[in-house]
Amino acid sequence: MKLFSLGVLATVTGLAVGFCLLVLGGRNLIQLIFGLVYKRIMTEHYWTNLFETYNLAKMIGLGRLVETELRSAHGQPPARPFGLRDVVSPWKELYFNPVYLHRLPLLDYTKVGTEVVIGPQARYPLKLKIPILNGGMAYGTALSAKTKQALALGATMAGTAANTGNGPFLPAERTAAEKLIVQYSRGSWAKDLETLQAANAIEIQLGQGLWGPAPVEIPATRLARNPKLRRLLGVQPGETAKIPPRFLEVETDQELRELVAELREKTGGIPIGIKLGATQWLERELEIILRANPDFVAIDGIEGGTHGNLGSTLDALGLPTLYALVRARQFLEKKRLSGKVSLLVGGGLYSSMDFLKALALGADAVFIGIIALLALVHTQAIKVLPWEPPTTLIYNRGRVKQKFNIDQGAQALANFFKASVQEMQIATLTLGKNHLNTVDKKDLSSVNRELANYLGVKWCGDPAV
Repeated sequence: MKLFSLGVLATVTGLAVGFCLLVLGGRNLIQLIFGLVYKRIMTEHYWTNLFETYNLAKMIGLGRLVETELRSAHGQPPARPFGLRDVVSPWKELYFNPVYLHRLPLLDYTKVGTEVVIGPQARYPLKLKIPILNGGMAYGTALSAKTKQALALGATMAGTAANTGNGPFLPAERTAAEKLIVQYSRGSWAKDLETLQAANAIEIQLGQGLWGPAPVEIPATRLARNPKLRRLLGVQPGETAKIPPRFLEVETDQELRELVAELREKTGGIPIGIKLGATQWLERELEIILRANPDFVAIDGIEGGTHGNLGSTLDALGLPTLYALVRARQFLEKKRLSGKVSLLVGGGLYSSMDFLKALALGADAVFIGIIALLALVHTQAIKVLPWEPPTTLIYNRGRVKQKFNIDQGAQALANFFKASVQEMQIATLTLGKNHLNTVDKKDLSSVNRELANYLGVKWCGDPAV
């Protein structure tokens, strides 16, 4: 025993000494390398100076620099995972107006109502406990099965709806989701009667945010490595799965109207909606869409994320979410359809106050994507960081997707929903109102006079009357 103890002590001592030598040696090594690099930067001509890379990255942006190199390496548009880099909509220039005496704040935030009804004129409206939904994110073509299950389960725990996205139908997602919106894709899959009748609402997907109606192709080589995905997409071996830029069966107003009526009949009266990306042609598009008698319209601003393949082209397609929301609400009011056709809005909405501001400007509900994924991953990111990005946990092509824990992800997402709604309730309480859907433009002001005039809200420098 004594010899064993001495052996252990010697081993521990050896490891400690080795560690100390490593630290001391490592410090000297780091100092040597730093000195060489520092001297080179401070003495070499600019055209051969390593620091010029920093100036270049600062001038054109580190993201554009990396994407340029990816194009040069692969000869294809780089697949940017989350879309636009910046939020263009001026949400930060809007502020809520709390009350004190002229209207009394409520005493209990839990008394502030949060429920919402999507498609109130449908035979079976979609009734949710909160006005925040999961946006459409596809299984297989983007996210893994585990990720989709976790998103659905988290939505169920929070009392809201999941959305299939434009990928193939995943039965496990249907099982996890109490309320499920099925996207009617421009592709040829997930359109059978059984899938449609499994939905709580149908969303006809004309396009989305900064991706617009751009086509999508999943090459045969990729499908060959994933036979399950190929079968779900209904593609034969050696074929490419395609989502065309538009519905091949819908070319006229009348054909769109017939499609909405057909889906409504097949599903027995659940809400049928139409989703499109925001565009400067918004009113012209809405004019045609509303003639088809949908139960809801979902508009995705340019800030909306996508698992697309257009790289920086995605920075230039579409319209900022805030402006699209305001214009869509004005158009619905002009057509006297407010309260009849629900308006869902998403794209670059990341916080509870973003959500509440969108409701105040006329959205009946908001949908989220990127921020939902970040909440979903939460601390599971440490399973791959710093050697891999967290996306490898959640994407279907991720190398470590099996490490993702469904229950842990669902709980994290449900917590995000819960905290966000609580913050919205507290803010609504300070406005002296008792339901999220009663917050409106009168509760907002702006530091930007031009924005205030456009929205019809008070400029912060003007007195209230």
